[in-house]
Amino acid sequence: MRTCRLSLYLIGVALVLPCQVIAAPSAPTVVGTTLKQAVESAWQRAPAARTVEARQDEVLAARDNARSWLASNPTLGLSQRTDQGSSERDQRESEISISSSFWLPGQKSAREALAARSTEEVTAHIGATRLAVAGLVRNRMWEAAAAQVRLEEKQDHLHHLEGLLDEVQRRVKAGDLARSDGLLAQQEVLAARIDVANARTAAFEALARYRALTGLPDLPALDPEPLPDGNAPANPRLAAAQASEQRARAALRLAAASRSAPPTIALSVRREDERLLREPVNSIGVALQIPIGTAARNRTNEAQAQTVIATVAAEAAEIQANAVADIEIAKERLANARTALETATARAAALHEHTALFEKAFRQGEKGLAELLRSRALTHEADVAVAQQKVALGLAHAQFNQALGILP
Repeated sequence: MRTCRLSLYLIGVALVLPCQVIAAPSAPTVVGTTLKQAVESAWQRAPAARTVEARQDEVLAARDNARSWLASNPTLGLSQRTDQGSSERDQRESEISISSSFWLPGQKSAREALAARSTEEVTAHIGATRLAVAGLVRNRMWEAAAAQVRLEEKQDHLHHLEGLLDEVQRRVKAGDLARSDGLLAQQEVLAARIDVANARTAAFEALARYRALTGLPDLPALDPEPLPDGNAPANPRLAAAQASEQRARAALRLAAASRSAPPTIALSVRREDERLLREPVNSIGVALQIPIGTAARNRTNEAQAQTVIATVAAEAAEIQANAVADIEIAKERLANARTALETATARAAALHEHTALFEKAFRQGEKGLAELLRSRALTHEADVAVAQQKVALGLAHAQFNQALGILP
């Protein structure tokens, strides 16, 4: 039964396929949208982008606040005191004061350094988040392209089988083939239609995921991304980890500088009225309070800062190791994809030449029909493999740039 089924398929291929060389299905491309535009569109829709941008406003406000010498809002005080007894002095006092705590020079510089490191951290995390969004766009784009290539291959296979079914049914009606052959051809077509339906669903789902991510209706042109000629820029993921470590160290320095509360200075003006005095007495007072700090006061904060430093340092080391591994893996994948495409292209060229020789031999009566059909079927499979390897190479280019931390 297996031999009969294969022979029936080969006969159908010979009857349906044209005599010219079978063309490889082209990869889906859409002109008008670039990968950079797709990444930017995805960035505008990404919740993580809104979060990190909101943090940017937060650290900018903290940086402005760190430039102020005031450690607290000024406090305005009013007091009134009168002699309500039987004294003949009839004494009255009125006082107005304003006070505020202020940062010492070491505390202020530590706060400014922490604000600067926080700004750098958020900027670095914006780059890392944008790279992560670009990685999602790259993967979704090439997943959709691969699904489309598979769909086209299934549709092409179905087209060949439908042509086979038409020819078999005509020969069954003419009495050249048995009815069982017609039923066999029919079930092959039905099975191929199921495969096409499944491939169409997969292609639709892949494109829908891309559209949900970017908000764009179509894919960018599926050309392999250009690779860097020289040294690649610093990886945004590693830069973000290093910026977090620098911020944690700045927080530790601030905790060490804040072992005592900020001092407080107050300025007051007093007016004294008394019956025995001809004129009121005015005086100005200045008060300074300097808290005495101890190492135990901020021990908890310093310990927490040390924990954060240890954590982010370990994360930075892990990211560094993973980045090196990702680059090596992407480099190997890229080399293998190039080799596979070259091999598939050479195989397709050889099979095209082989089929051309078989067609010439068949016309001269030197080769049989089954041999020619087998050669044509293999040529078609080789052309499909070339299309699939082109998509794999495009994905390998994207993954290599992603591993290097290169944005589109």
